Amino acid sequence: MVTASQCTTETVFDYSWKQVVQAYWNRYPNPSSTHVLTEDTIEREVRDGKLYSRRLLSKTNPVPKWGKRFYNNAPVRIVEDSILDPKNKTLVTFTRNIGFKKIMVSAKESG
Repeated sequence: MVTASQCTTETVFDYSWKQVVQAYWNRYPNPSSTHVLTEDTIEREVRDGKLYSRRLLSKTNPVPKWGKRFYNNAPVRIVEDSILDPKNKTLVTFTRNIGFKKIMVSAKESG
């Protein structure tokens, strides 16, 4: 099995916090992201003034030529958990695949 290292990136947007959060929630569907096939909110609740959400996405991406014998570009299911804290103006997300884990595990945390 091949393992990958971790990396951290930070992006500063020249928009208000409200605009960035609205863009995040409204990013799909979108004609520039045709690889995202479905997006469903499967759980949402407010606890301690924070919005906790879980979404299920179905995505497909082009596969490099060498990977086509392992993976036929079938849709991959993705779970996205998020915590929106309006008081502290933070949005933390954790995204991971739940399909094709024998081929690759991808997890991304942002916040």
